[in-house]
Formats: sequence, C-alpha cells, structure tokens
Amino acid sequence: MKVIIAGGGTGGHLFPGIAVAREIQRRDPGSTILFVGAEQGIEARIVPKEGYELRTLPIGGIKGVGVGRQVRNLMGMVSGGLKAQKILRQFNPDVVIGVGGYASFPMLSAAILGGYPRIVMEQNAIPGLANRVLGKWVDFAAVTDARTQSYFGQRSVVTGNPIRPEFKSIPPKVHVPPYTILIFGGSQGAQSINRAVIDALENLDNWKDRLRFVHQTGERQLEDVRRAYVTKGFQADVRVFFNNFHEQYAAADLIVSRSGATTVAEIKAAGRAAVLIPFPFATDDHQTKNARAMADENAAVLISNADLTGKRLAESVRELIGNPARLLEIETNARRMAILDAEERIVNLVELAVERRAAP
Repeated sequence: MKVIIAGGGTGGHLFPGIAVAREIQRRDPGSTILFVGAEQGIEARIVPKEGYELRTLPIGGIKGVGVGRQVRNLMGMVSGGLKAQKILRQFNPDVVIGVGGYASFPMLSAAILGGYPRIVMEQNAIPGLANRVLGKWVDFAAVTDARTQSYFGQRSVVTGNPIRPEFKSIPPKVHVPPYTILIFGGSQGAQSINRAVIDALENLDNWKDRLRFVHQTGERQLEDVRRAYVTKGFQADVRVFFNNFHEQYAAADLIVSRSGATTVAEIKAAGRAAVLIPFPFATDDHQTKNARAMADENAAVLISNADLTGKRLAESVRELIGNPARLLEIETNARRMAILDAEERIVNLVELAVERRAAP
C-alpha cells in the first residue's frame, strides 16, 4: 500500500501521523509512506529522523503575520496546490491521510479533485476550518471523541487520538526526591508558561533540594529561562526541543504544559499528573475544552492562562508533589481516560477506504 500523510507544522498534528505510519508498516511491512509537510514546519526536523521520506510545500498561515508575509503565503497556497497535484501524480498513492496543519489542505484538495481515497484525522473537539470544509468530501473522518462527530456526520468514526507506542509502555512512576517537573508549551514553547516558571522559582526556594526541572522552552526564551534556573540554584535541563520526549515523560513526577489534543492523549497514556494551562488563542478555545474534560474527571489540574502566575503555579506544584495520595489519584484517573488503540482504529479505516475504492 502506498500512503501519503499530509500536514504537520506542530507536534500535535505530526506525531499522530507518525503513529499511524508505524501501524501501517507493522501490518504491511512492504508499504511505502510519504509525508508531505510545510517548508517551515517541525516536520523537516522530525520526519527524516523517523525514517520516512518528506516532501514540502511552500505554504504557511495568514493569521497573526504581517501584510508582506500574508501576500507571500497566499501566493504559496497557489504554488503549494500545484505542487500537491504534482506529488500525487508522481507518487500515485492508494490513500491520502490529512493530519491537520498547513500542508493538509492542498494535499486533501488535490486528492479530492483526483478521486483518491482520503481520510482526515481531527484531534480537537472543534475542527479547524480546513477540516470542516474538506470533511464533506472525505471517505472517513477519524475524530477524538463523540463531541466532534456532528461536524462530519456519518463519515465520522470515534477513534481517539493516535500516540506513538513508546508512550503506552511508560511504567507507573515511583516518586522519590528529587522530583522531576517536566515543563513544555508544545513544540514551539510557550512564553507565558516560561515566565510563570521563572516567577515560580521564587516561591519554591525552600524546595530547591527536592525538585529537578526538565524544561522545553522553544527558541526565544532559552537563555532567559536557563539563566533563571542557574541564578536561583535549581537543578534543570533546559533545551529548545527534546527529541526523546517519551523518556522525559517516563522520568517526570509532574507535567506542566498546554493542553493540545496530542499532549492530553500522551499524558493519559503515560498516566502522569499534570497542570494544564490551555493556550488562550486556540481555535474555538479547544484547548480549554480538552483540559476541562480532564479536570472534571479529577485527572489533571487546570489553570487558565489569564490566572497563571508564578505564585499560582508554585502552589500547584507544592500541592501535588507534597501530597502523594493526591498525585496517585490524578495519575490513576488520567490513565483510565486513555484510548490506547487509536492508530489501530484509524488504520482499519484506511484499509476500508482503499478496499471500497478497489471494489468493482
């Protein structure tokens, strides 16, 4: 089977696609998989390391950028659409899977025009505009939970959100000091979380010997955050990006992060306690909905970005790390919410879509 997996830009879109690619190859070792992403996405850094071929489209967003960039990106949509059609003709896939992100739209559009089987994967409770539009012309829409089905009608199937298999085998954590706090704001970092952590160190001074931080900052604030840990005398491993993220989850006693769909799915599978701080400008505020669903099940602590301060974050860290019973309760509830066979369900849909098109 020949498969195109299109999209990316962020880990939340890319990593579910990688999980599906692995499941396809597990079932069919002779399959050929091509990733198609954006030139500026993280896929250029991640996909080759995962052992897959990557082709890129000259495409980007038009929201939150200057007029000059908007014009270039609009032109890129046209050239990206033409290049997507060329990739389809050259590769001639059995199916195209859109995982979300800038490159997903032109590849799925080209697949629709070319009559190729196609599937969209929607990780969030409320789909993005591209999936809402294209969802009318796909074979299946794989959605994270039942709240999303109304957007796609009978084409939708609840599959859960795929995660890489290494997150499923993370054992329960034995909590002994120094306790490891894993902090990240997605693959690009999060400035408000970084600032809150710097401020929180003042309120955790008497816990200095009991805590160790592992912090993914993104590029902008790497040196500022690293300097703060050194100045305050805390143990910390601070980097722009961690490639071996499942190992960081395994070592973590507590996670502080945004609440994108893939992050939430990984936290559930790993069975880790988390302080979730939703990105306030996510489309339709879907990150708050993701975090609220966990907090309502006592499977995470929710702090809104508006309420985020160093003092509030430090209080949450002390409350959880200082209360082993509470920590265990949240871990247990998080693991109970996990759907661990999402990629298997999606590949079932992939095979069904291909079989239907091949049938006389």
